[in-house]
Amino acid sequence: AYGQSLAGGPLDQNFEPPYSSLQVGVIAGGQAVNIIAGHCTADIEVRAVPGVSPASLLEPVKARLFDLRDGGFEVIWHELSSYPALAPADGSKLAAVLTELTGQEPLTAVSYGTEGGLYQQAGIDAIICGPGEISRAHRPNEYIEIGELAACQSMIDDLGALLAA
Repeated sequence: AYGQSLAGGPLDQNFEPPYSSLQVGVIAGGQAVNIIAGHCTADIEVRAVPGVSPASLLEPVKARLFDLRDGGFEVIWHELSSYPALAPADGSKLAAVLTELTGQEPLTAVSYGTEGGLYQQAGIDAIICGPGEISRAHRPNEYIEIGELAACQSMIDDLGALLAA
């Protein structure tokens, strides 16, 4: 219910969905249906739109989990990773160079996370760039076509030559 409430905003129409999201990706625990589980773990992910802190989105979840301690449950919270959203930068010289090298216009936004927001937060111009289609990534049997890999290598060679000039 809390995850669904995030659809109310803040909104950024550059993303799909246009709001921050929360999901439980992995739940694990127990050995069999007829044995009371000694423990359970849940891996929770939030994806925040630019300007929203992922940690702030997790605070209500964390508070509800810690409330379980009153019922005698042991609750442990481990943060695995955290990074801010990468907001599109208007007039990015880096994006212009990559557009020139690849012949592809940059996307305004993508609906997945990267560490690019950390670089941006540190004042370093950052973009997401790589071979292949995101629709084939991070799933069973992911792959990059040989032509895509060759185009990436060519772009890296051209970037190196540009930087060396």
